[in-house]
Amino acid sequence: MVLLMVLTGILAGILSAILGIGGGIIMLPAIQLVLKFDPATAVATTLLAVALTAFSGALGHYRNGVVNLRNAMFIGLGGVIGIINGSYIFAAYLTKDTDLIQLLLGILFLIMAFRMLKDLYQELTEAEVKAKEPKSSSPIWLIVLGIIVGILAGMLGVGGGFLMVPAMMWLFGAEPLEAVGTTLLAMLPITLIGAFIKIGQGFVNLNAGLIIGIGSIFGAQLGVWVSTHIKAYIFKILFVIIFFYFAISYLWALVP
Repeated sequence: MVLLMVLTGILAGILSAILGIGGGIIMLPAIQLVLKFDPATAVATTLLAVALTAFSGALGHYRNGVVNLRNAMFIGLGGVIGIINGSYIFAAYLTKDTDLIQLLLGILFLIMAFRMLKDLYQELTEAEVKAKEPKSSSPIWLIVLGIIVGILAGMLGVGGGFLMVPAMMWLFGAEPLEAVGTTLLAMLPITLIGAFIKIGQGFVNLNAGLIIGIGSIFGAQLGVWVSTHIKAYIFKILFVIIFFYFAISYLWALVP
């Protein structure tokens, strides 16, 4: 069991550093579907592990000079506001209806699968994918993005990187590696505060969260190195399949 937790963390850390997805999108189904935790505990424990992943990945990308500290600060500020509210929604409503958690996670994985499939198609067809000119770099819009991501993190235990990375590129003109590095740093205060809130609420399995998180620290450092040597589309091919599988698993479990 411990070995499985460590391997889950390593894999999540690698993908976090390469794709900027925070790792929660991998840890969450592994904790629930493989380790057999109940949905509420899986969400809360994932958030703790993601905080450690974000720290390691952000540190590696910062050393490589691809982190925008200003943008990360404002997104993180908004995220703290969001995760406080998201954590309240989680404790007050979602933990009393685990089927709703299952439904939301199924929808989340479908969105992730289609988003990654779109990115994969653009890369494999050699379509030109460039960061757009920023529409606005106003702190207000960065804070708004953080609030949205924070609410999602508080409700479902994911770091929100799958929203932040494309938003950084399309709305704020960040290059891909900068978007990933900035996203990981912005996720650090969001997930860390969210984890402490959920520990206080009594939903976190500390042993599992720390073991998976420690594995993710090593995985994230490996992922930073891999991101400079291997094309991301290789991983996207695999995870399009995996995300569709997770979506079907969560939604199928709701069928009477």
